[in-house]
Amino acid sequence: MIGRLENISPRSALEGRETLVAIVLTAIWVVVMLAYGAGFFGLLGDVAAPRDAAFLEVAFFLVVLVLPLALVWITTAVLRRSFQIQDEARRLEQQVRELQAGTRPQGGVSQPRIKDNRVETLQTRVGELAKQIRQMETTVTSVRQMQAAMQSAAATKPEQKPLPLDEPAAPKDAPELDIATLIKALDFPRNEKDNAGFRALRIAKQNADVEELLRASEDILNLLSQEGVYMDDLRPGVSPAREWRLFAEGTRGADVANVGAIDAPEALERIIERKRTDQIFRDTSLFFLRRFDIMLRQFVESANDAEIQLLADTRTGRAFMMLARAAGMFG
Repeated sequence: MIGRLENISPRSALEGRETLVAIVLTAIWVVVMLAYGAGFFGLLGDVAAPRDAAFLEVAFFLVVLVLPLALVWITTAVLRRSFQIQDEARRLEQQVRELQAGTRPQGGVSQPRIKDNRVETLQTRVGELAKQIRQMETTVTSVRQMQAAMQSAAATKPEQKPLPLDEPAAPKDAPELDIATLIKALDFPRNEKDNAGFRALRIAKQNADVEELLRASEDILNLLSQEGVYMDDLRPGVSPAREWRLFAEGTRGADVANVGAIDAPEALERIIERKRTDQIFRDTSLFFLRRFDIMLRQFVESANDAEIQLLADTRTGRAFMMLARAAGMFG
């Protein structure tokens, strides 16, 4: 049990300064946003032209001002609690070691074994603190997902008939999202030097549906990594393209069992356990499965068998195979 806490023993340079950092970030953000707002609304000299949707612009400006501040202070509160837990864990760790040292033979003479319930109690408390630290990490991830969802909702403005001069110009020479580019994007860049992967990702994100799938895939891959499940470690078997097409058409059960052809029972067990205990993981997994299923129905209409095999071997494809199996889609 003590070995689990050795990784949290070093003190963070931020510990004890998180509130000061939050205050500095808040001040900087407020100054930047006020300066931007003053220029945008014509308060620095030029008289602002009348605006048809001035109320909405003010509302969206306030949302953009407040959301990052909320994230900063929520994260600060989580960090402060995390530091408190780590500090208490260090003290308990030291007490456990002192008590255990006191029960060892001294001077080569065996000492009588005295049952001391304090050691057992402290070890139990250390385990609870380790669990709370893991929950803190999950909370920070959840806050980030919540902020991303709120920003997406805030960016959606009511539809209105555009004026001829207000119509956005179509991007010039926008690369086409072909099947090869889509497959490359769903595999994500392999490293910082994977220029082809980053280019495919930029092109794919120009498609709203694909961008939503990529965001869902990134979220679920991050959550899976918390359980020690990495897509690069999984080696899927060969799944017949015919079964992928049947799955895309809505077939479920044993007829498409080979779609989930990844033999990783330990990773599958971790995923099932995380789904059972973590509501955020369940929701993120379900959303990812839905977005992938929508993409797959369109993909198989124009893809050949070899391209379907390449899709299955991407990081996103492997995550889908594991999560679909954990959801019982293959019987």
